[in-house]
Amino acid sequence: MKPRTEDEILARTPLKVKLGEKEYDVPLLAVMAQREWRKKLFAELAPILASFNFQVNGASMVQGLTASLLNFPDKLAEMVFAYAPDLPKDEILAQATEEQIAHAFSAIMAVAFPFLPQLGMMTQILKTAAPQP
Repeated sequence: MKPRTEDEILARTPLKVKLGEKEYDVPLLAVMAQREWRKKLFAELAPILASFNFQVNGASMVQGLTASLLNFPDKLAEMVFAYAPDLPKDEILAQATEEQIAHAFSAIMAVAFPFLPQLGMMTQILKTAAPQP
């Protein structure tokens, strides 16, 4: 996925996603709507990821992984449609591939979390500025 240009960012150019055989425009959400979508994202995905047991215990690891793999793709699709509710959901689900849904979700995540580079930079600065023992 290519990064958005400065012109696209400033013009609020919609995301272009191909789902099935059609290309769709996904309008960008404004600040407050974006915040609400991020809250929904965490509320929807946290239970799925919480079911994944990171302890090295074969049975619980398999159980958590199975639950995650079965539920995660559906939740990604739900979150795409939550971000862009005007998309024709039934048509897209009948024609698009999960790979296309995942790509659309990634494009949405890139605009929903545009501050991640700054957060990473601030984390590095704070680590560097922290007193060394």
